[in-house]
Amino acid sequence: MTSAILSAAKADCFDGNNFGCSHFCSGSVCSCPPCWVLGEDGKTCRFEAGKAQVVCSANGAEVTINKCAVPDVDPATIHLKNTACSATEENENTWKLVTGFSDCGSEFSFSEEKLTLQNTLMIGPSIVAGRQQSRKYKIAFSCSYNDDVQASSTIRANDVIFEGVRFDINDAQPIDFSFGFALDFYKSKEFTTLASDGSFQPGSPLFVKVSPTSALSEALEFSVNKCTVKDEVISQSADILNTCPVTGTNFEFLPGQKDYRSAVKFTYKSFIFAASETTAEINLSCDIKL
Repeated sequence: MTSAILSAAKADCFDGNNFGCSHFCSGSVCSCPPCWVLGEDGKTCRFEAGKAQVVCSANGAEVTINKCAVPDVDPATIHLKNTACSATEENENTWKLVTGFSDCGSEFSFSEEKLTLQNTLMIGPSIVAGRQQSRKYKIAFSCSYNDDVQASSTIRANDVIFEGVRFDINDAQPIDFSFGFALDFYKSKEFTTLASDGSFQPGSPLFVKVSPTSALSEALEFSVNKCTVKDEVISQSADILNTCPVTGTNFEFLPGQKDYRSAVKFTYKSFIFAASETTAEINLSCDIKL
């Protein structure tokens, strides 16, 4: 009886882990699994376009992976930082992972005037008949959000569906996601009946509610920092709130009406400008800080 001990031949792809290749190395060439392509450095594999994508939305982040990119990988080993957040089947071709702003190991932070959600996608090895056919892989991803947005009486966002910003996980997010906010006028401080006719008598109080178009995560809150009244016809404007209420506007945040996740409510004395026409078109917009 004879026996032999086989050892993996030393490849000369590159120096470093796995000879510098992110996945496979043979001779002096790095290679990739199906539905992956070799990057410009000749070492690092990345998902083919459209095979792994991130969607950044008001609820957090969603990652989808085409099953062709992870053949024979146990979906339980496809997870985020928190291993409990593993892949579920979206359809026959796709795995999906979902995280909010404060779960699944996500880190939510503020820097460079942006809100950022960060997490890492972990992919386990493919196992066939008890044999490991590919190595583990991980890739960090993030979602960026505008922390300054605006709500306006002339831009009704109530019926807009904010589906999110979609991009390939290997690519940079093309635009920052902006949360949607609505600004509505009400007939009284009870905020039960919308002033839907859009008319007002100068000098009368107006009651305003600013609210997100979809529920904010518990990790988020917002404030109204500045509000401006503008006559669109004559292009004249004046602030009624600029960090503090502007003198003479009777601006007032209503007591007990500030819930920093669901709504901010206030009142002010309506007015038009000296140069305004009798049927002036007056718009109100508010800057919102998340």
